[in-house]
Amino acid sequence: MSDTPARNTRSSGPTMDKFRALESGQATLGQQLKDLRAKQSSDLADARAQFQATAAEQKSRLEELQTSINAILSNVTIKTEPEGENTLPVTAVPAASATVAAPVDFAAPVVSSAAPVASSAVPVASTAPVVSSSEPSTSSGSGVTPNRHVYTIKSEDISTFDGTPENLELFWSRVQAVRSAENDANWDRAVLRAIPLALRDRAAIWHSTLTDRQRASLNKIDTWFIALRENFSPHPAIVRKQARERAWEPDVEDVLGYVFAKVALLKVAFKSMTEGDIVQEVADRMPVDIQMLLRQPHEHQPSLVLLRSELRVQEVFWRLRHNRPLIRPTDDESETTPRSSSSHRTSTFSELVRASAWSITPTPHLPARGSVAQRRGRPYAEDFDPTRLGKGKSPRTGKETIFYRVPDTSETIWCERPCRRCGANHFDFSHDHFVSQPQVRFTEEEEDDGYPTASYAVDSNNHGDSQSF
Repeated sequence: MSDTPARNTRSSGPTMDKFRALESGQATLGQQLKDLRAKQSSDLADARAQFQATAAEQKSRLEELQTSINAILSNVTIKTEPEGENTLPVTAVPAASATVAAPVDFAAPVVSSAAPVASSAVPVASTAPVVSSSEPSTSSGSGVTPNRHVYTIKSEDISTFDGTPENLELFWSRVQAVRSAENDANWDRAVLRAIPLALRDRAAIWHSTLTDRQRASLNKIDTWFIALRENFSPHPAIVRKQARERAWEPDVEDVLGYVFAKVALLKVAFKSMTEGDIVQEVADRMPVDIQMLLRQPHEHQPSLVLLRSELRVQEVFWRLRHNRPLIRPTDDESETTPRSSSSHRTSTFSELVRASAWSITPTPHLPARGSVAQRRGRPYAEDFDPTRLGKGKSPRTGKETIFYRVPDTSETIWCERPCRRCGANHFDFSHDHFVSQPQVRFTEEEEDDGYPTASYAVDSNNHGDSQSF
């Protein structure tokens, strides 16, 4: 027969000895784990007993200390000086006391000698000034006074809010700017107190109609912001359209005022707009011949600060090239038009949308003379004399233009803008005199005889090489 093993023969596996060894090891591990648990329980019991003993000992010591303090305070007496001397009561403290007497505050009010004294021995706690240990304090010759700042913020300091939704973000930006001026909890509380005082019109009515619980919940600046946004949020489509359409109007505002107004409008309409997108939006509403010279819109990381610097430089050359001076308001306009800077801290949304709302103040060192017609008290057309017309180089621009010698004065005005009635190169008040000449027709506007900004006054004896008409 063959010695080949049967096909169903099982292969060799773990023996009984191995099973017995595993069972023995398991029993050993179980016993060790049981011993460890017993030892841990014993250690915890010892620690608990030691902690309780320590607590009892400390409690006993505190009771003894409290008894000693009460005994010391019961022995403290105040000796009053004879009447007529300008001195304060002196506290007598036993030698066994470890208390150090505070410096006498000579700035404190002194009790009149005529006032009756109810008792010659009163507790120190009723007479000595108490300074909280949690408050920072400074010691000086006049005593110990707490070094705690008390801030007062007026509603004018953070501007006002009348409930116009478009003005909410501008108002709140001002509040946050004032809040960031100090890193102090007392300063935040002062700003918080000023917010309800800054509400006007509809916003004040809304605040007055809140319940006591609702008003009490407005105890944080951020909570105020959430409540105002819930009630006065502007329509996003309207503010975005107005922000994008805001363009530079060079006749009534400088480029710096335009940039600040445009950026404020964009931040109200697009709260997550990046600085690069803001730079693009600001540049897109500038004249094309200025846009072609700007570099910041094409940079990898545009900077709004550098863009403002570029625009201020380009504005100077652009005004000279196109003869577009900044039109400043006359004296009468300045008196009748309220200035936003004097009425409130920040401009409203509608003022930022309209460039004409930015009233440009004249240069301080130049006297506000007004136009020649205003000083004369009558318009030029009333006593117009064609023989006083001439043509020469303007002393201000150096360009060939028409001038007019004002009757009864020693001044001359120069025509530095086209006629508003026909668009020709002559004064508005001389339109009838030049009407026979062919002119290019423009949109007809209301006649202004004042020429408050486009005229230039010089002495009538110095006209350069000019010719009369």
